[in-house]
Amino acid sequence: MLWRGPYFVDGKYIDTAELAKGSAALVTGLRTAMVALIAGLGAGVALLYTARTYRLTRRGQITDRFTKALERLGSAEVYVRIGGILALEQIVQDAPEQAATDAARILNHFIRDRAPKTRETPASEETTPAAGVDSKNWPDKPAPDVQAALTALTRTESRTHVHPRERLDLHGLHLVGAELHQADLTDVDLQGTTLASAHLMGATFTKANLSGANLTNADLYQATFTEAKLREATLVKVDLREAMLSGADLSKSTLTGSNLRWANLTNANLARATLTDVSLRQATLGETDLSSATLTRANFFKATLTNVDLYGATLTDAILTKATLTHTSLIRATLAGANLLQARLTRVNLREANLTNAKLHDAILTDSDVHAAVLTAADLKGTDLSSARHLTQEQASSAITYENTQLPTTFWEPTTPPAPTGRSLRELAREVETE
Repeated sequence: MLWRGPYFVDGKYIDTAELAKGSAALVTGLRTAMVALIAGLGAGVALLYTARTYRLTRRGQITDRFTKALERLGSAEVYVRIGGILALEQIVQDAPEQAATDAARILNHFIRDRAPKTRETPASEETTPAAGVDSKNWPDKPAPDVQAALTALTRTESRTHVHPRERLDLHGLHLVGAELHQADLTDVDLQGTTLASAHLMGATFTKANLSGANLTNADLYQATFTEAKLREATLVKVDLREAMLSGADLSKSTLTGSNLRWANLTNANLARATLTDVSLRQATLGETDLSSATLTRANFFKATLTNVDLYGATLTDAILTKATLTHTSLIRATLAGANLLQARLTRVNLREANLTNAKLHDAILTDSDVHAAVLTAADLKGTDLSSARHLTQEQASSAITYENTQLPTTFWEPTTPPAPTGRSLRELAREVETE
């Protein structure tokens, strides 16, 4: 074919009589080109075959490394187990698409097997604490191998390649003192888990479930809890400065003594939560539900509250100095002894609120409703109530007023009985808008 090919391809251009004079060069050139083409095709096939062989070989090597790492995890020696964890982490870095999900599943089971449990688990799950752990004498930090596994499992680089359906399950575990700085705990199940005194600075808990979890004394500085579930969670004396709690559910949770300075609680649910002695200095609260919450001695210095629901909340001795409240509901709230120095209240609903002994020095209540509010012994030095709605002569007389207290030019005289106690917040709000 190589010899006769040129005659079949370009035979009409070849002058047999002139072959000796130069046409032979054409034949030789065509033969050379065809040889080069066939050689190129062969090289391409060889390259494809080599690439396939390389992939198969690499996959085999990864599988072999994976198997050896698993063998180490079952060792009785803690340093060997840590070596197995580090080996798994290295495999994930080398072949994330192939190994990340499987490694996450294995490390998750390893942690559940080694870490002590904080509560009863179903019979189908492990119920025996890690070897050498007395269930009545919980450790103050995770075992070294458990800590190594937690670090590897929650590293952002590793979590990126884990399949979304492979949800991490750490519920009901005792992980006191865990070191998880910048950890990625997105969508993790942490129900009933104890993370007291844990170091979680900058950790991400987006859509995680921490209902009933215990995070007492935990460091959660700049942590993210967007749309996380923290119902009935315990967050006593927790550092939540600059934390993002947008859309988080903290209903019935306990945050006594916690620091939420500069925190963002937009759309958060803290209904019936306990926030005694909490610092919310310069925090942002928008569309936040704090109805029936306990905020005794809470500090709202320079905080911004927009469309916040504080219906029936307890703010006894709370500090709202220089706070800005806009379209906020304080219906039936208790603000006895509260400090509202230089506070700005615009269209705030204070119906039936209790402000006994409250200090409102230089506060401005613009277009705010004080219908049936209790102002007994409230200090109104420099307070601007000139545009307050439903303020009666009787209310003003029960308060402590000064020459610089600004009262309405005419007091309101009720012509209809106050709204019944059983009315809902929405009904009261609609009534206020129509008056």
